[in-house]
Amino acid sequence: MKLEGKYCIVTGGSSGIGYDLVKQLLDQGVHVLAVSRRAEKMAIEHECLIKKNFDLSTKTAIDEMFDYAMEAFGQIDLFIANAGFAYYEILDYSDWRHIEDIFRLNTLGVIYSATKMKERFKDSPFNFMVTASAVSFLSMPGHALYSSTKAAIRGFMDAMQLESQKHHVFQTVFPVAVKTPFFVRAKQEHLPWPVQSSEHVAKTMIKGIKKDKKRIYPFKLFKYSYLLLPWFFVIYVKIQTKKFFKIMRRRKEE
Repeated sequence: MKLEGKYCIVTGGSSGIGYDLVKQLLDQGVHVLAVSRRAEKMAIEHECLIKKNFDLSTKTAIDEMFDYAMEAFGQIDLFIANAGFAYYEILDYSDWRHIEDIFRLNTLGVIYSATKMKERFKDSPFNFMVTASAVSFLSMPGHALYSSTKAAIRGFMDAMQLESQKHHVFQTVFPVAVKTPFFVRAKQEHLPWPVQSSEHVAKTMIKGIKKDKKRIYPFKLFKYSYLLLPWFFVIYVKIQTKKFFKIMRRRKEE
């Protein structure tokens, strides 16, 4: 996809990867609707940028976002579903609302947005990109719910690529840990290795959009090592599990 002059929605645009995506898309000449619960507080001003607050965990808000974008732009060439969050916890209790909250934003909202794009733009080309995660392949301790939301998205996007026409491009991004407020919100004190910057991840995503790549790996070593060195990830998960239980014990003592 050629980016200059295109119209784009970026969810989760107020911080982290989404924030850097917005900046880089604007540099590419893209008209951007940046959406989040705090989008209007973004410290970016640009003639091609619209900031709008929406709670994307509800069907009503997503419908309103699409209507707003169409009124503002008249079309949507690119949709980047980047909004999401995680818990860092032992899931040893039952709480329906707790489970529902993360699936509404991370999974259901993404799936609904993708189907909205196909419904509205049957005969028009568009790219739909979603920020998944390396944990969609490799579940990590403390992230049972987050890993499952992203694994579901990976399966959905793989199938959508197979079902869709050539002028509908579905793209999935698999970052490793990224240094953003994501981990603060999740209440995870430590960052797993390796850690990349949100600027780097956003730059890789922009390149992927331009090339219409179906799968994008900001940390290329993960793509190949996961297939060729499975024993390394067995050891890595064991180390992370020990660290996880140590942290959980300390939390109980505090």
